[in-house]
Amino acid sequence: MQGGIHLLTGLLLASLNKRKEYKLGAVVGAILPDIDIVVAAITYLIIRSRGTAEAIIQAEAAVEAIHRSFTHSLIFLAGIPLLIFLIGMIPSVKKKFEFDSIGFALGLFLGLASHIFLDMLYIDSVYFLWPSRLELGFPIVPFESFNEFALKDMFKLKLLQTTDFYTDIFFFYIPIIFLAYKMDVHKKIRLPFLIYAIVDFITITVFFGLMYNNSIPYRDHVVYLYFPGTFFLLFSVIAPFLFRDVIRKFEMNLWQMAVIIGLLIFSQFLFYV
Repeated sequence: MQGGIHLLTGLLLASLNKRKEYKLGAVVGAILPDIDIVVAAITYLIIRSRGTAEAIIQAEAAVEAIHRSFTHSLIFLAGIPLLIFLIGMIPSVKKKFEFDSIGFALGLFLGLASHIFLDMLYIDSVYFLWPSRLELGFPIVPFESFNEFALKDMFKLKLLQTTDFYTDIFFFYIPIIFLAYKMDVHKKIRLPFLIYAIVDFITITVFFGLMYNNSIPYRDHVVYLYFPGTFFLLFSVIAPFLFRDVIRKFEMNLWQMAVIIGLLIFSQFLFYV
C-alpha cells in the first residue's frame, strides 16, 4: 500500500486510544515495515553499479528477497513490540524515562499489523512466515494482472509508484505541519519540513510528467524514481518521531474517520478503473 495511506491509517488507529505513547506507536508501526525498501534500494544500486547484464538480474533478485520479507513477517510483528515492552519494563529504564512501554508496544503492534494487512491487499503478497519464502496475500489487483510492456498497464503501474510519494505529502505532512502550527509546537522543524514537503512535491511532479514518456519502461521509471524516493521514504519513517508531540495529541471523531476511510477506498478504486 502507498506510504501516505499507511501513515494515515496509523493516525486513524491513534484516534482509538487516548494513551500518548500508544498514539505514537501506532503511527510509527504503520510505516516502519517500509524501512526494508531503503535497504533494498541501496542494495539494488550497489549491485547494479557493476554495469553488467548479470548484475541487473542479481539486483532485481536482491530486491525481491529483501522487500516485504523480514519487516513484513510474523517475527517482526510479534518480536519488535515485545522487545520494546520488555526494555520498557526494566526498572532502571522505567525510572529514568518514565516511558509507557505497554501503550507504545500496543500501538506499535496494531500499526505493524495494519501495514502488513494492507500490503497483503496491494499488488503483491508478503513473506509473512519469513524466513520461509511462502508468500501470503490476497491482492485485489495482483501485479501479474498487468502487462508492464502494454502502454495502458505500464502507465497505471507508473502512476501507482509515482503517486505513492504524493500520498505522504497530502495524507501526512500537510496535516501534521498544519497541526504543529496550530498547537504551536515543534517550532524548529515546522518551516524546514514545510520546505522539504515542497521540494518533495516538485521532485515527484517531475516524475509525474515522465510517466507520459512511453520510451521509459516501467522498471526503469521505478529505478530513477527511487533515487530521490529512498531519501523521501527514510524521512517518512523518521517523521513520526520528530512530530511526536502532535501525534501524541492527535484525535479524530468517528464521522471524520468514516469520511477519511471512504475517501481512501474511493481513491484506491480510481487507480484500477
